[in-house]
Amino acid sequence: MDIIKIIDEILGASSYDSDYDFPELLEYTAKHKIDGIAVSGEKNQKFFIVFTGGEPEGVITNDEKGTLFGDKAAYLIEGTENFELFMVNPEITRALASRCRLFDKTHIQKRLGESLPSIGGKRRSIGVLCIQILKDGKPQKGVRVSIRRGRQELMNDMTTGDGKVCFRLINGRYDCMVIDRENELYPFMVDFKDRHADTEIDIGGRGGE
Repeated sequence: MDIIKIIDEILGASSYDSDYDFPELLEYTAKHKIDGIAVSGEKNQKFFIVFTGGEPEGVITNDEKGTLFGDKAAYLIEGTENFELFMVNPEITRALASRCRLFDKTHIQKRLGESLPSIGGKRRSIGVLCIQILKDGKPQKGVRVSIRRGRQELMNDMTTGDGKVCFRLINGRYDCMVIDRENELYPFMVDFKDRHADTEIDIGGRGGE
């Protein structure tokens, strides 16, 4: 089986922790001795960093050109990426790291030094995201809305009479899945940046996927 599919299956069965910029990720995983996989999917290129006992032991990158492992993959990390961290069984992270071993960790350390945030930089915070589901401009009551990271569902709720549903979330980018009363699925992406945000999603004229 393709290793990217294997990782997707692992992440689907793992618990999501939070999202971090690159310096935060390395600091957090080292401090808490995390066993897990961090994923970044920016710029049509995916990075996977495998942590064992808080140490970045393996790196994989995948794009339309193919897949790279270990030091070659780590060299492509710019240090400006945003990563989603998933908690994974240490036996799995050790086995996975053996296939993408990072032998020269100066690749990671160099990117860390280049990407340290300046004083006063914006930090991620917890806020409330409210979404109103419309269909051809009309609020939709009783529609299920779920918030996800990849395959991991973080929370879900039903819209009220005004078509609204609200979630308490850490600022970041999320997949939003809307399931209407006919059981049609409508996927969207939401980029939540503020302490409180209201957004509208109109599913009218868009076929379920």
